[in-house]
Amino acid sequence: MKNVIIVGATGATGNQLMQQLLNDTAVENIYVVHYRPTSFKHLDKVTEITLDLGNFNDLAITVDSATEIDCAYCCLGTTRKKAGSLAAFRQVDKDYIVNFGAWVANHTNAQLHVISAVGANAKSVSSYLQTKGETEQLLRQLPLAALFLYQPTLLHGKREQFRLMEAVAYYPLAILSLLPLTLLKQQKPIAIDQLANAMYQLGQQVTSGHHVISSLEIQQY
Repeated sequence: MKNVIIVGATGATGNQLMQQLLNDTAVENIYVVHYRPTSFKHLDKVTEITLDLGNFNDLAITVDSATEIDCAYCCLGTTRKKAGSLAAFRQVDKDYIVNFGAWVANHTNAQLHVISAVGANAKSVSSYLQTKGETEQLLRQLPLAALFLYQPTLLHGKREQFRLMEAVAYYPLAILSLLPLTLLKQQKPIAIDQLANAMYQLGQQVTSGHHVISSLEIQQY
């Protein structure tokens, strides 16, 4: 049976992914790590761990051969506006993610699945894409059994909080993606459930190495 750990389970993508993991009879244990109690904590196969996400070194999970973690999912992500500052945004989208990745590398043989973004580049003039690129670079340096980096374009779907910029950008990008150019096709907005499904399906594979899952690939799920 498979045992998984997930950070960011209450976000839009994380919540969709959780539904699939909960419905999968092959998944026996789901460790949910969050900074406050969630609605998942009372479910039978969920073990919830409340933790300051700045202190993953304090994360202690007792495992044996039957409960060894096979797959780790990181669905953390915010916006500069929601975080309140660039520093706070980088803390969530870089520091927390890399620290979780380091914990996975040091305590498990699990494959790690992380949400990044199309255009992620440590040298980008965009602070958002620069942060994503730096995060990818640091994760690649970790001794992980396998690393999956998902690079979706604009995500759309049901969220707890309305994001104006996503709503404004959705239709222009959707129209441009209809043109017969690969560069434009990869800009097609990605449904949140497509991304969650891609992470779930690819998490079934037994593999090693680094894998970048492009926006075009995510569109297939």
